[in-house]
Amino acid sequence: MAELKEVFEMATKQMEPDQDSWNQQERRQRRTARNRKIGAIAVAAVIGLAAVVLILETRPGKDVTAPATEPSVVNPADTEAVLVASGFLEAFGAFDAERARTYLAEGADITGMTEGMGVEGLPLMISWLEASGYQQTITSCEAGTSGTDTSVLCTFDFHGLRSDEIGRGPFTGSDFAITVRDGAISRASMTWETQKFSPQMWEPFADWVSTIHPKDAAVMYQDATLTNFRLTEESIRLWDQHTREYVKEVDQGTAQ
Repeated sequence: MAELKEVFEMATKQMEPDQDSWNQQERRQRRTARNRKIGAIAVAAVIGLAAVVLILETRPGKDVTAPATEPSVVNPADTEAVLVASGFLEAFGAFDAERARTYLAEGADITGMTEGMGVEGLPLMISWLEASGYQQTITSCEAGTSGTDTSVLCTFDFHGLRSDEIGRGPFTGSDFAITVRDGAISRASMTWETQKFSPQMWEPFADWVSTIHPKDAAVMYQDATLTNFRLTEESIRLWDQHTREYVKEVDQGTAQ
């Protein structure tokens, strides 16, 4: 009987669970359950956020195909100023001095377009441009309003000294700077980009005319540097005459 009792006690002791192992197992189970719960909450949050976004994007009256950014609002003053500037430059490029003047405010400063002569010099400037074979193409106009003034910057390409007739140009990078106030132009100037035009057209023509017609060159240019033209009726007549002659000689190969 003693042996049987000993065997029974040994069997019973082996069947009792190890307390430390049991506690570790419980901790693992609680940790696994906690992680599952956190994961479920996270998934629910993501689903909820997606649902809110979907509701906002598809609510009545909303175009779900609309771009993320709203189009910029056009300033009416900018639009008006561009129209005024464009009208003036169209008349200027068409050699219509009278129509161009209708876009100018009283006392407008356009000395930057007329070799310092102001509004009174506009007809002479336009006549010189026409006589020298000028052509312009406006490539862009941008406006910005500050206070009562709207500034318009228009870029343009041009032909000069009948460059189109000898296959040179157009020359890019020039611009008109125009200020519009109360629907009229209060200031205007033009900037020529001559980096290519000068060596291709201005300098060769100046060399040719000063060599072939030195007395006329003295009338056509302001001084011996031959860098600035003179705005007089006689000068304009000579520019028209000699630019035409120059084109013929270039075509014949007797001038550059």
